[in-house]
Amino acid sequence: MPANSIDDRNTREDAFPAPSQPLPRALSAGAWVVARGHRCRLETTVRHTDCDELHLTREADGTRRILLWPFDRPAVCADQRRPRAVRLRVWAASVLRDAARTIDPLTPRSRRSSADLIAFQLAPAVAAAGGVCRLLLADEVGLGKTIQAGWIVSDVLARDPDARILLAVPAGVRHQWASELAGRFNLQLSVVDARWLRNTVADIPGDSSPWTAPGIYVGSIDFLKRPDVAEGIASHVWDLLVVDEAHTAAAPTDRHTALQRFAARSRRVVAITATPYSGTPGSFASLASIGATPAAAPPLMFRRSRADVGDARRRRHRFARVRTSGVEGRFQRLLERYSRDVWNEPLADRDAARLAVTILRKRALSSPAAAAQSLRRRLALLQGRGRIPRQLALFEDDDPLDDEVAPGSLAAPGLADAAREHRCLAALIAAADAAAGTDSKLRYLRRLVGRVPRESLVVFTEYRDTLLQIAAALPPSLQLHGGLASPDRAAVQRRFNAEGGLLLATDAAAEGLNLHEHCRMVVNYELPWNPARLEQRIGRVDRIGQRRTVHALTLTARDTAEDLVIGNLARRLSRIVAALGADDRLGAFLDDARTAGIVIGGDAVEALPDGRENDTVAILRHDGDPGRSGEAARQIAAHRRIAGTRDDSGRNVLVSSMRARAGTPPPGYVAALSCTARTIEGFPVAVRQFLLHLEASPCRPCTAGDVRRAAAPVIERLNTSRLPAVDVWFAGVCDAHDAAAAAMAARERELSDRPRDRAAVQPGLFDRRALAEAARIVTTEDRLRQTHLGEIERLERSRPLHLSCGVSAVLILWR
Repeated sequence: MPANSIDDRNTREDAFPAPSQPLPRALSAGAWVVARGHRCRLETTVRHTDCDELHLTREADGTRRILLWPFDRPAVCADQRRPRAVRLRVWAASVLRDAARTIDPLTPRSRRSSADLIAFQLAPAVAAAGGVCRLLLADEVGLGKTIQAGWIVSDVLARDPDARILLAVPAGVRHQWASELAGRFNLQLSVVDARWLRNTVADIPGDSSPWTAPGIYVGSIDFLKRPDVAEGIASHVWDLLVVDEAHTAAAPTDRHTALQRFAARSRRVVAITATPYSGTPGSFASLASIGATPAAAPPLMFRRSRADVGDARRRRHRFARVRTSGVEGRFQRLLERYSRDVWNEPLADRDAARLAVTILRKRALSSPAAAAQSLRRRLALLQGRGRIPRQLALFEDDDPLDDEVAPGSLAAPGLADAAREHRCLAALIAAADAAAGTDSKLRYLRRLVGRVPRESLVVFTEYRDTLLQIAAALPPSLQLHGGLASPDRAAVQRRFNAEGGLLLATDAAAEGLNLHEHCRMVVNYELPWNPARLEQRIGRVDRIGQRRTVHALTLTARDTAEDLVIGNLARRLSRIVAALGADDRLGAFLDDARTAGIVIGGDAVEALPDGRENDTVAILRHDGDPGRSGEAARQIAAHRRIAGTRDDSGRNVLVSSMRARAGTPPPGYVAALSCTARTIEGFPVAVRQFLLHLEASPCRPCTAGDVRRAAAPVIERLNTSRLPAVDVWFAGVCDAHDAAAAAMAARERELSDRPRDRAAVQPGLFDRRALAEAARIVTTEDRLRQTHLGEIERLERSRPLHLSCGVSAVLILWR
């Protein structure tokens, strides 16, 4: 290099000089400007060394954009500060509209929601807006948990239109979720199933994921847990995961494993269940652990009863003990003897044999006809005459609902002496056929239906075979069971709600469906061995909107195993009460396997501990803040009342005048000051209007010009000064917003820092697929970690708020 040359390193400066054209004072936060032909509101400005960022919101459609000064030169609207004289009625209407637009940082946002406003239903959304990232909605059946989750979904989308939300729900209520959120919250959902996945994959490039696009995806838990589907879901970060009927995904199950994978990628997790605590070891812990990280706080649980929310309706439920005939008693005794022999037989595959006789006992308690069909299937399988259906295809079009018995579960031998077992089964089949001809429960149900001819009635049974037997004996009736396609189930539900009548349903209709519009009576044809189903069944008609007393009747056969089930339910009640409180309606919950051990094997009932059950976990109990949720409901209602009205904020200041009389403020000026706290991106965190009275003795204005001239000094004074009340309000808004942002940033750090499972990979001699798969996993995890780090940076950047205040109206009070 020549000696007289200049090195670039010698001319470089660490800081650029200040911009030669500073930002005009008129371009301040809250000003209305014309930028690129559109009228926009200047939300905030960000100073850089060589330019200024102008964050604008377009008035026409609310879209946000960022321009750089001095490369773009927005012009301040000419009528920005020019007062406009209006009639007193117009002035008052404008002030009332501005007052109704008040929001605070924790008010749930919604885009044109039409959901009924019930204050207690907003409490979970208020908590989520405050930074709570894991919630357990465990209100009693019928208190609108779907609506509560809808408020959370709507709020997340209103704050981030590009959010990605996953709803994991039972197969039978996917379309109901889509209908509820579309009808009540104006949200569009993608109902995902095998057909949707095939069509989506066919329409996108081969290296793209069908889960990449933002939006709301609702799918059944059993579909989402499939390895090929779960792999794609777990490769993305989700803004919200909602799990409906979360008690069906307790560990150790494939459902729980899949949901844990999704929750490990989710910023917020909402679990919904009306039966959170089962009283069995580990069940509550596994439910509360969904989405947990090593440093995570316990989930926040909302567990409210009808009494808590002011619903004074009573529910009447009783057990009807049906006297069985001698033929039925003989069948039950034969089956009990056979099942006890199988239970105690030392076989290599004892568990499969015990499962088979457990199914037979449950079917026998449902109806002799159902038991006879299962006995015939079992005998045919053991004799080699039966055939187990082939496995379902990987991508079936719909998810099956479990109200039938899998034939393969009845194929395991139960006795070492095969000939003896065949003779026992043949005798049981003959006894079951004889008992089916004198079914006492069916005779009792027929009399009951005859006594209430004008009442709509829902009869629940566990098995489809029993339902078909009842339908043949009690025509005409509507039917809901797992053999119906989703559109057919929806059509039956609509018809029953419109016309009433007799509805026969399996547990395929016991979760999520609303059947209360014309019905208040429920009959449980048999006692479920999982007693939480009782609450789910009765809850189909005992819901918000039900105005009559709900009557429920559970049929139990005398001198059968149902007597033992009822006795054990009463003993288990103390466990549930110890964990959820004495007033909790969920009085009993008993696991199928433990009940089977007591009923069939004669196991001793374990002693109940005093105090809290040992499998409970740390959990935060929250019944909602009535004041906070009530204020949120008031604000949302006010927004609805002004929907579609013209927004005069930021336009000309409206001025008017009136004579001060008795009942009005003293002479002077009444000014409306509109204040908005916004993030750096321009999102309005809080909005409030302050009404101020300035004492003075103004003269009576005679013309519109006099009104404008008299109000001009007041407008100038308030626009250039800060009020102590505004500073106090803004400080509270900043504290609430900062706490929520800090909580969400902490969740992002927990998700990004969680340990990764990276197994050692042995490269093959000719096959490098294992190495390619390991590299893909590492790349995906690094990408997800960068996504979390980017969100942390965004949250930290959005924590400082900017305040913009401006006078929107002035009233001159003259004497």
